[in-house]
Amino acid sequence: MPTADDKVQSAEAWTDFCDQLKKAGDVILREDLETTLFDRGEGLRYLGRLLRAGLFSFGENPGPEFPIFRPMPDGVKMGLDNPDNYYVSASINPRLDYRIRGKRGTIHYLSFAAQNQNFAAKDKITGGAGHLNDSELKVEADGSFEILASQNEQPGNWLRTTDQTRQILIRQTFLHRDKEQPVEVEIECLQATGTPSPLEPDRVPGQLMGAALYAMGCAQWFADWVMEFPQKAPINDFHLPDLEKHRVMGGDPNIRMWLGMWNLAPDEALVIDAMPPKCDYWNFQLANIWAESLDSRNHRVHVNSGGAVYRDDGSFRIVVAHEDPDAENWIETAGHHHGVMALRWVRTDAHPKPSVRVVKISEARTGLD
Repeated sequence: MPTADDKVQSAEAWTDFCDQLKKAGDVILREDLETTLFDRGEGLRYLGRLLRAGLFSFGENPGPEFPIFRPMPDGVKMGLDNPDNYYVSASINPRLDYRIRGKRGTIHYLSFAAQNQNFAAKDKITGGAGHLNDSELKVEADGSFEILASQNEQPGNWLRTTDQTRQILIRQTFLHRDKEQPVEVEIECLQATGTPSPLEPDRVPGQLMGAALYAMGCAQWFADWVMEFPQKAPINDFHLPDLEKHRVMGGDPNIRMWLGMWNLAPDEALVIDAMPPKCDYWNFQLANIWAESLDSRNHRVHVNSGGAVYRDDGSFRIVVAHEDPDAENWIETAGHHHGVMALRWVRTDAHPKPSVRVVKISEARTGLD
């Protein structure tokens, strides 16, 4: 049996990586997702993006004694990612303790999560452990803060980890992206000594294999998740996952999401009406069949509580359509005929279900009331 060093010396590690990666393409061929040529093209791009994330996460990882908060590579999306969010994460070892230091900034919502979301070992994913959000965070007058992340309770700001925690994720939500500043943050391991090694050759085969398994595991995990939606609610309607499912998926306990699948003919529009509860923030978004958020840089594929137009009574109407029906809260499908959708309520005790109906786009243009 060749050792890790042997596989590096002979480059067998690269062959193993490529062989494993071939299996990731199977998810694109799933018949239960009812994919079109367009969907499969997106799926292939999605796998490429996930591989880029896996190579970045595993191949550029200095190890849990020297963690760094880093965002996903540009363009990588997964799991109904929120276009209003700026996500950064750091890989950790739950047997070690960590100090997080930063400055609060002006970002609308901020939360820290200790999670086990290693998609390279998707059968062992257990979801979230400890969470700490900005309303619970003790912040100094100058905006600075310090958090200790450990399994043993600590005074002050403490983020609880468990023996299954593999990363610390920071969610930062913009209400007005052009006006707010994200948090400045860094992390250090309290047991670390010295500096990280430039390279440990025997780690490279595992890093390559981890990247391949990450791409395959992530794609399969979220495809399985999406295929649960029609079991919970009809197409073009919403369901509210229970709290345990939300936790296992890595959800923030302060965020509840109404989830659904949508499917519109060229001449149809999806009309969503809701009275928002008293909450810090809400948003609605579309995603493709792979649960990637749609192109928010070039298309209006989401809306939040800071940018929506409201009725006089405080309610709102969102119209999803392939072309502009001259509606105030129009959401573009950006070339898609189906996918998934989400409506988030953040920091609220009420989770009212929106009403949903499909109409002809001509009806949406002439008015619905």
